[in-house]
Amino acid sequence: MRGRTRAAIAAVIISLPLVLSAQASASTKWVCDVPNEGLVVFVTAADAARHGIDTANSTAGVTFHDRFGEVCHVESG
Repeated sequence: MRGRTRAAIAAVIISLPLVLSAQASASTKWVCDVPNEGLVVFVTAADAARHGIDTANSTAGVTFHDRFGEVCHVESG
């Protein structure tokens, strides 16, 4: 489990520069359905950041699901 946590943290760190460099016309979102909260947008970025957000979702999203029951996905448009 420590490996997954490290992978999740690494994915977030890798995608952070992409998110910070996003333009005002951001349209790619990383959305999680948080139990007892509903849909929460964790990241909004330009379409150019889609690969990084997909990577974060494929690693951190799995960890969020396993540890907290959150179901995450990436949306564009």
